[in-house]
Amino acid sequence: MSPRFVMISRWRLETTRERLWELLINPVDWPAWWPHLASVNSLASGDQDGIGSRHAFLWRSGLGYLLRIVMTTRRAEPWRELEAAASGDLRGIGLWVIEEASPGAVRLTYRWDVELSKPWMRRLAPLLRPVFAWRHFAVMASGAQGMARQLGCQLSGIEEWSVISPIVEGVTAG
Repeated sequence: MSPRFVMISRWRLETTRERLWELLINPVDWPAWWPHLASVNSLASGDQDGIGSRHAFLWRSGLGYLLRIVMTTRRAEPWRELEAAASGDLRGIGLWVIEEASPGAVRLTYRWDVELSKPWMRRLAPLLRPVFAWRHFAVMASGAQGMARQLGCQLSGIEEWSVISPIVEGVTAG
């Protein structure tokens, strides 16, 4: 079985694209509101649009292991999309997409298309695939809740699924 994962999280937040964008483009501030994010260090600032910026992320899995990931921004379309390449313990692409949901609300989608790099994770992927996906979605849900608190807005919906195998579909935050 492949050590590749394609997982998608979609959140509905009662805020504006502009406020959400300002939060997304400042990852060094994310640990203040994302509980599973231990630290973010800026490695390079990139050009005036942030292309080429590099940040080192240290994530807590909630299962006793840490993930070290360096994200390099490849594309930034203000208030619409932010894409970065991942290297380190996971390799692949992360893409944030911001869309209008309704007046005063946005839909934020994160597509995480990655392959496991750690040898132990690659070896155990066939057995632990559901656990890895479950932890990813738990980390993402805590990020959605923290983001809403940071923005002072309501989180009115969470949807999560894996392209490879369904994990949770149509879960709505209460």
